[in-house]
Amino acid sequence: MLSADYEREQNDLQDKLLLLDEEIPQQEEQAENIDRFIGKVQKYLILQELTPTILNEMVKAVYVHAPDKSSGHWVQDIDISYDLIRILPYPLLNSLQKR
Repeated sequence: MLSADYEREQNDLQDKLLLLDEEIPQQEEQAENIDRFIGKVQKYLILQELTPTILNEMVKAVYVHAPDKSSGHWVQDIDISYDLIRILPYPLLNSLQKR
């Protein structure tokens, strides 16, 4: 009985190890993309004007969702997919702005 539990645990650990081995390159690529994006952002820390060139370099896509009036007020969500890092959640962007 203990042997079966031990073998089951070993198999579970091997499965987890395989998943983690697959995840490591993804995490490394994501870290590299973030570093490259930060490099782009540093070029434009103080903007006087948002030009099409800057916008094209920084933003991959803009998603405008359907308006919602269920709360009694018109609310329309917009997601911005940034180059190299995809969509950043609004609460994160809001907290970064307040710094």
